[in-house]
Amino acid sequence: MNAEAGWSRIMSQRFYFDKNVINRSTLLRQDNHIGRQLKNMGQKFIFVCDGKNLFYVGDKPKPVFLDKRALAELKIENYERIFLGVADNTAFYAIVTPVNISIGDTILPSNHYFEDLRTVATNIEPLEASYLAYAKALVFWNEKSRFCGICGSPTTSQKNGHERICSSDVCRQVHFPRTDPAVIMLVTHPTAKKCLLGRNRRFKGMRFSTLAGFVEPGETLEQAVIREVFEETGVLVSKATYRGSQPWPFPASIMLGFRAEADSEEIKCDDDELIEARWFTKEETLALSKLEDGLPPSNFSISRWLIDVWLNES
Repeated sequence: MNAEAGWSRIMSQRFYFDKNVINRSTLLRQDNHIGRQLKNMGQKFIFVCDGKNLFYVGDKPKPVFLDKRALAELKIENYERIFLGVADNTAFYAIVTPVNISIGDTILPSNHYFEDLRTVATNIEPLEASYLAYAKALVFWNEKSRFCGICGSPTTSQKNGHERICSSDVCRQVHFPRTDPAVIMLVTHPTAKKCLLGRNRRFKGMRFSTLAGFVEPGETLEQAVIREVFEETGVLVSKATYRGSQPWPFPASIMLGFRAEADSEEIKCDDDELIEARWFTKEETLALSKLEDGLPPSNFSISRWLIDVWLNES
């Protein structure tokens, strides 16, 4: 079994954006290696502009993976390309457009359009969605890191888009891609017969979901779970168990899923983001799942997976 086949075999998919079988081939990111090693491979390019991915026009969104000729026909000058990795004897790249280029400046074929990945993801084949998410995350970081955070000088790309180095001879700071960790947790009632769900101000309709929040400096993931649950609902939690993770490039996060057990049941919803929070029985949660906007979409987010796992427990 070759390395690429082995890599594909061990990867599994539970959520959207995590079925990525690209061998990231970190050694090939070295600028003096990549040309020799990849010269006999095909090439595919993922075009991201203004945070949106490129799709074909049609009844169902289909991502556009450009070949070298199609990329040249777009006539984009001075773009940077990011080496993503290798799959099926094809090298995949993401395209970073110049800072002065926006969607309105692009000249696309009539059957192409840009769309926000998050709005169409459930309609895309999961493997393709994971490639788009990977490209989107790295493009976002490169675009937001054009200037050094230490001295303010321009940065230049190196390691084929996986590092940026300050152009100042005095500074020369090397910058690396950042991923923001966020905890997301299903909290169960002290009796284990109910779960705690909240309704965020950003949600449409009456949608309820699991609680979530970003990890702060100097705290463990478990401490972040306990803090976020208390801050958002006033419920005390003393035990949190890790269950899984999901890449979430909106714009640059990873969702770390937990099951948490509550020590108290009184809810004091003082958080600015939550409109309300409630304890739901399994019957009530199932009823929510049958509403169009009652719960997060199935087969999309780790939030829904955490809920569904609990519902399927005896």
